[in-house]
Amino acid sequence: MGFLDRLLGRPGSPSTTTTKPTPELDVTELDDAEREAATSRVAEIQQSLAAGEGESWELHQEAGILHERLGDLDAAITEHETALAEHTQYGESYNRLMTLYNTKLSQSSAAGDGEGINAWMSKIDELLATSKRIMRENY
Repeated sequence: MGFLDRLLGRPGSPSTTTTKPTPELDVTELDDAEREAATSRVAEIQQSLAAGEGESWELHQEAGILHERLGDLDAAITEHETALAEHTQYGESYNRLMTLYNTKLSQSSAAGDGEGINAWMSKIDELLATSKRIMRENY
């Protein structure tokens, strides 16, 4: 079923109409060594941030990626939001935030959590507003 068919409410053919799974993060299982390495790297990043070493937004971005790999989505969101606030640009943090927000929205929807749905929709709206601001500043 094409975009216009959905827009106009036309039914799709049975072969093209499929149920798409909710967007989930592609988090692969980490073995103990990988988990330990990621955890120790997060600790190193926190020390670097406390000492004021390196580019803060890059360290927050890396920490966000590591938290995602470790399965701590809330911490990943916090780190990516901080990175994007410090260095507003399209890139890894922006893309991952959109994915994380959609994942949390799907989880809230599946749980029937209306407040959660509203909260994550607001976050997505804020991220889209940031996107508009980035485009205005760059063009």
